[in-house]
Amino acid sequence: MTLRPLDGVVVVLVDTEGSENAGSVARLCGNFGAQLRFVDVRADLASRDCLKMAHPCEDFVRAAPRCAELAEAVADCALVVATSGKIATALEQGPLDTDRAAGFLPPPGERTAIVFGNERTGLPAALARRCHRVVRLPTPGWVDSLNLASSVAVTLTLLAEAARAGRAPRATVAARSRLRDTLEDALTRRGFYKGRGPAAFRPRLDELLGKLDFSDRDVATVQDVIIALTGDRAHG
Repeated sequence: MTLRPLDGVVVVLVDTEGSENAGSVARLCGNFGAQLRFVDVRADLASRDCLKMAHPCEDFVRAAPRCAELAEAVADCALVVATSGKIATALEQGPLDTDRAAGFLPPPGERTAIVFGNERTGLPAALARRCHRVVRLPTPGWVDSLNLASSVAVTLTLLAEAARAGRAPRATVAARSRLRDTLEDALTRRGFYKGRGPAAFRPRLDELLGKLDFSDRDVATVQDVIIALTGDRAHG
């Protein structure tokens, strides 16, 4: 399959200092058709260094939203993925590859944010905890860290290759909501909530479902299994 733009992917740069880095990332977003947003940016986005590295995407830099907080930058994103080479949850797992990247591809009409931290210090752990995933990037050589622009380039390349392979995109928010409703019905019938009702547990259930890199087909299969186990055909 041919490469296609990653128009549902949002690159979020947090606390970026280097003007050249910001410009380079803007050009990469133009290369791959991704969106760009800045959080608490310290780089001079109007500087000659930034615009020189961004060429021919100068207007892309000028139009990119500047946000004060990460929550503002990712408010319209169904999945938020942090990148880190230091945070324990990232180091405990294998590096990002095309198979895992396929689970991050947004379905039509939805967005996935990929968050990158400061060039020197990386993404703070407190911000990473607000993301659905924390991943590290592949560095098989003796240097285990990438500069900011290289990190973005590797990530977007993996996502583009995953999209080209024709893998099904991540399940839609609507499909995940239907699965949550099915689970809540099953848990209610089994007395899981002990009279409290499902509302109190719903945020935790949404968090757990958000961590599953399911396609719409995967969601439908899990729903069918739950319905079969509970003997309820109301959702079939």
